[in-house]
Amino acid sequence: MAIAVKEGVTKVELHYYFADESHSMNAAIRNKCELNLLGILKEISTILNGRIQVETEAYTEGGLVERYLLRSKSEYVRSVAVALFHYVLPLEVDIERVVSEEDKDATKKAIDNLRREIRGYEREEEGVRVDMDSAASLIASNLKIIKLKSNFYRQISNSEKVTRLAVQQLKLDNTPAGKPAAVSRKKFDTYMLVADTLKPETDEQAIIEIISPVLKVGNYKWKGIYQATGRTISFSMKDEDFKNEVINQGTLFKNGTRIECVLDSTRKMSEFGEVTVTGYSVSVVIRKIDDEASVEVAHSKPVKKKKEEKEMQQLDLFGSLFG
Repeated sequence: MAIAVKEGVTKVELHYYFADESHSMNAAIRNKCELNLLGILKEISTILNGRIQVETEAYTEGGLVERYLLRSKSEYVRSVAVALFHYVLPLEVDIERVVSEEDKDATKKAIDNLRREIRGYEREEEGVRVDMDSAASLIASNLKIIKLKSNFYRQISNSEKVTRLAVQQLKLDNTPAGKPAAVSRKKFDTYMLVADTLKPETDEQAIIEIISPVLKVGNYKWKGIYQATGRTISFSMKDEDFKNEVINQGTLFKNGTRIECVLDSTRKMSEFGEVTVTGYSVSVVIRKIDDEASVEVAHSKPVKKKKEEKEMQQLDLFGSLFG
């Protein structure tokens, strides 16, 4: 879906259609809905680096209609933010595809590129245009926005008289800009996450400096410094061959000993869409490193085969996040 940025657009209108003739909504539900809507607008503002302020206007009737007025030093950024919000709120997302194709480095580059395009466009640099398709893709695959949107539809579904939701772009004088996008009640549940657990993130060549190895049989956790983040982590050692070698052959660990390994990070989303790591596990140890010496670990099974088995297990365990 192509997004057209419309000049002079400053507002977003949310129209809640009711099954009766009333013009009111449960205040607790409404406040929770607004919290998540504002969170989506804040995340869009962060991606655009737009420093957008959001003001709310008095409700109007017609079921219940509310309007958010966006203020920014950049009129163009404000219009882009409205267009992206209007696009993403009614957009259905394939969450399995999103998490399976997640690439943090590519996302960061795309955000930096979008910000450069916006700056160049505002300065009227020759040949510069803003790739709105790329911007739309960034917004649609943003895990925080997906979670906040899920929260919003879960809350609004608790108001039984809401039959439909419509979102509209408006100019300052409340003139509609384009057509509204609507979502019927029967589709609300298709936006709701049924689990907050995400597919594990895997570092195929993680380096961990060992602080505390486990030298006895049992489900005890190792401790080390994960080089990619510089943080101390506790992790489960799932490589049985390496574990047995450490316990049975007395593999030595000294100050500065590191392992190169395949590290899996289990993740989940908080109530506000923040992605947090809930645990670490090493599935395969590739080599043990002491000072400048590097010794490849002898496994009873090839590393490649273990990697394939691990990936098959992940596919079996990772179900759909949507009902």
